[in-house]
Amino acid sequence: MDLSAFDDQCVRVTLRDGCVFEGACQYNCAEFNEAEIGPDEDGLEIAHRLFLRSEIEKVERIDESHPFLAPFGAIEEDTIREGIDLIGDVLISEEPRNAERLLRCIRHHLTQPDDDALPDKPALIAVLNEALCFPANEPVFDLIRELLALLSQ
Repeated sequence: MDLSAFDDQCVRVTLRDGCVFEGACQYNCAEFNEAEIGPDEDGLEIAHRLFLRSEIEKVERIDESHPFLAPFGAIEEDTIREGIDLIGDVLISEEPRNAERLLRCIRHHLTQPDDDALPDKPALIAVLNEALCFPANEPVFDLIRELLALLSQ
């Protein structure tokens, strides 16, 4: 499978263990991964998570007009569990589709009673305010403003 053909595409990656992840991806060649991360293997990166060739069962290109099965998925849940630094990295990345999915996941957790999955409120407010200072599209800014309003209640 030619992973480089999926560079800058919306994809659904199915891993050999059956886990499925969706998002806009970037192709990383083996040389880049070895120099920056360690493994000498090419792969696809979605929202700062690297999937190596040896982990991937299949990759499907998704129609960008309605690209995803759900408003957010496993990769966004994983990002929240990883913590505030990774949340900030995704929000200020150059990929607004991944930022939108993460923001929808955060909104979901904010509206669930007794949900403690999110980082502490002051840290989350700070990272959302910081993301407003970076170039993004209007839907991303609208979601950030909505979350800031929810957090200020």
